[in-house]
Amino acid sequence: MFPINVFTLLKYLAGIAMSVVLLALLLVAFMDWNLMRAPIGRWVSGATGRSFVINGDLSVNLGLPPRIVVNDLVLGNAVWSDKPNMLEIKRLDLRLDIFRLLTTGLAFPEIALSAPHVTLEVSRDGMANWVFNDQNANQEVSFPVIDRLTIDHGSVTYRDPRLNTDLLFELKTREGDRGNPALTLEIDGKGHFKGLPTTLHAQGGALLSLRSAETPYPIKANGVLGKTQASIEGILLDPLHFKGQQLNFTLVGNDLASLFPIIGVPIPPTPAYRLTGFLDHIDNVWTFSRFKGTIGQSDIAGNFAVDRNQQPQMISADLVSKQLRMQDLGGFIGADRGAQPSATPPANDRVLPAEEFSLKKLAAANADVHFRGEKIISKNTPLNNMTAHLVITDGKLALAPLDFGVAGGNLVSYIEMDSRQSPIVTHAEITAKGLHLAQLFPGSSLAAADTGTMGGRANLAGSGNSVARMLASANGEAALIMDGGSVGELTLRLANLDIANSLLVLLGGDKQVPIRCMVSNFKAVDGDFIVKDLLLDTAKVNIVGTGNIDFGDEAIHLRLVPESKGFSLASLRGPIAITGTFKTPVLRPELGGVIVRGGLAVALGAVSSGVGALIPLLDFGTERDSNCKTLLGEAKADSGVKTSDMAPRGGKAQNHQTKKKMP
Repeated sequence: MFPINVFTLLKYLAGIAMSVVLLALLLVAFMDWNLMRAPIGRWVSGATGRSFVINGDLSVNLGLPPRIVVNDLVLGNAVWSDKPNMLEIKRLDLRLDIFRLLTTGLAFPEIALSAPHVTLEVSRDGMANWVFNDQNANQEVSFPVIDRLTIDHGSVTYRDPRLNTDLLFELKTREGDRGNPALTLEIDGKGHFKGLPTTLHAQGGALLSLRSAETPYPIKANGVLGKTQASIEGILLDPLHFKGQQLNFTLVGNDLASLFPIIGVPIPPTPAYRLTGFLDHIDNVWTFSRFKGTIGQSDIAGNFAVDRNQQPQMISADLVSKQLRMQDLGGFIGADRGAQPSATPPANDRVLPAEEFSLKKLAAANADVHFRGEKIISKNTPLNNMTAHLVITDGKLALAPLDFGVAGGNLVSYIEMDSRQSPIVTHAEITAKGLHLAQLFPGSSLAAADTGTMGGRANLAGSGNSVARMLASANGEAALIMDGGSVGELTLRLANLDIANSLLVLLGGDKQVPIRCMVSNFKAVDGDFIVKDLLLDTAKVNIVGTGNIDFGDEAIHLRLVPESKGFSLASLRGPIAITGTFKTPVLRPELGGVIVRGGLAVALGAVSSGVGALIPLLDFGTERDSNCKTLLGEAKADSGVKTSDMAPRGGKAQNHQTKKKMP
C-alpha cells in the first residue's frame, strides 16, 4: 500500500501542470518581446547570410488570430553592393492563422506594410542580390499563403550597371474604382532603362494575385522610354514566370530602329510612327497582330511576330500599305527617312546612300517578311505599286522578289546580300518588263500615244557595307532595249540642232517618228559603267552615244552624236554632252563644231550677200540605218534581255509573284 493515494497524486500533478500552463500564458502575455529581437536577428542572418536587425519594438498579441507587429526592421545587402540595405520596413503588421499553420503550412490572413523600401540589383559580374547564401538563382521560390496585403508608401529600386539601368518604382495599394474595380495596385516609376530616361505609370490587380498561374492579372499602364511612348491595357498570364500576356498595345516614337537596344528586334530606321494593335505573348512567341498606324506619311497595317524559341530569333510579318510614300522607306537603304536625315549622309557633292548596314542587326534575327504597297507616292519616278518578300537566314538577306509597278510595266529585282562576308557581298538580278516610254517621261514630248515599250536586264555583283560602296564596286552587265515604237520628230530635230526642219515641224505640227530600235548596253567594271552600245535609230535621225557613268565618283561622261538621215537647209549638227555629277548633271551641246560652222556661215554670208551663209549649215544626211538586229542581239546576249521583257503590260503595272532562286 502506497503512503499517498494515487488519485490524490494525480490531482496534485494536474494542478501543478495547470499552474505551469497558466504561468506560461501569463509570461507570454506580459513578457517583453523585444528580448526576442536579437535571437530572431541571429536566426535570419544565419538563414540568409545577411545582417538582419529589428531596431524598433516587437509586440505580439495572442488573440485569435495572433497579431505580430514589428517596427523598423532592416535586412542588409550583398557585400558587393554600395547600398548597405536591401530591405527596410518601417512597420510590419501581420496576423497568423494557427489552424492552417498546424494543418497546411504558414498562412497569414493579413499583412500590412508601411514604408517598405526594397533594393533589387545585379552586380557587374551578373550576381543578383536576391540570391542568398548558396541558393540557386533559378530556384523557384515558395511563398506563404497571404489572404490580404496592403502597402502604404512603398518603393522598389532596380539597378543593373551592365545594362545602364537604374529605376525607382513607388507603389501603394488602393481601392479599385467603378470602372476598374480589379485595379487595386498603383505604381509610378522613373529613372533610366538601358541609358534612356524612363517614366511609368501603371495600375494592376491585387499584388498577391501575381503568384497565381491560373488567374489572369489585369494591368493598365503607360510609359515613356527615351523618345518612345507606349501604353498597354489587358491581362498578364502567370506573370511571375512571364508565360504570356494579352494586351491592347499602342506604340509611338521617332524611329522604330531605336527599339533594337531595348527589345532586341532589328528594324531598319524609319520616320516618326504611331502603331496600335493587339500584343500577345505565349510560349516565348510575341505577336503584334491586327495592328495599324502610320510611319511617316505612309499608312501601315498587318501582323508581326517574333519567335524566341528559335536561335537566332525568327521574325515573321505580313504587312500592307494602302498609300506608301517612297521617301519613308529611305532608312532601308541608308538614305533619308521621311523628314529625318540619314545618320551618315553622303558628302556634299554625292547622292548615293553612304550609311552602312548594321551587321549586328543582320545577325540578330532570321526573317520572313511579306510587304505590299498598293499605291506609291513618288515625286521623281512613275512608280505605281510594289510587293516585296524579304528573307534573312543566318545573316544572308534575300529580296525575292522586289517588284515595282512602274511606267505601265514592272521592275522586278532579285537581290542577295551576304553579311557573313566582310564587306557584304551583294548580287542583284534586275529585270525591266514592258516599260512604256510615254509613262517614263510624263509631260514631255515623248509622252505621246503609242511610243512603245522597253525591256531590260542587269546582272551585277559588288561588295561594300553601304549602297554607295556596293555600286562603286559593281561588276556585270546592264542593258535596256526597245524594238519599235515612236518618238516626237521635234525632239529628234532639236537633238541634231536642225534649225530648218525644227521650224517646219513647229509650223506644221509635231509628228511621231517610228523607232527602228533603241539600245543602251553597258559593261560595269569596278563601278564604272562603260558604254558598249548606246543608240536610238529612227527614220529621221540616228543618235549614237559613247562614254561612261562612274558610280565610284558619281560622275557622268556621255556624248550623244546625232546623225540626220535626210536633207536640212540649216543644221548646226552639234554633239550633245551629258556631264557633271549625279547631284548636278549638265546637258549641253558641244559648241566647238557648232561655232566653227556658225562662224564660217557668217563669213560666207558677208562675201556672198547672205546666200553663202547656208553652205556650212547644209546637212545632206547619211541615209544609213544602224544594224539594229545585231545590236539588239548583243544586248540580249550580254544581259539576258528577252523579247518578252518588251511586251506591253496592258498599260497597268502588274505584280508577279513568280518564285525564283538566286544564282
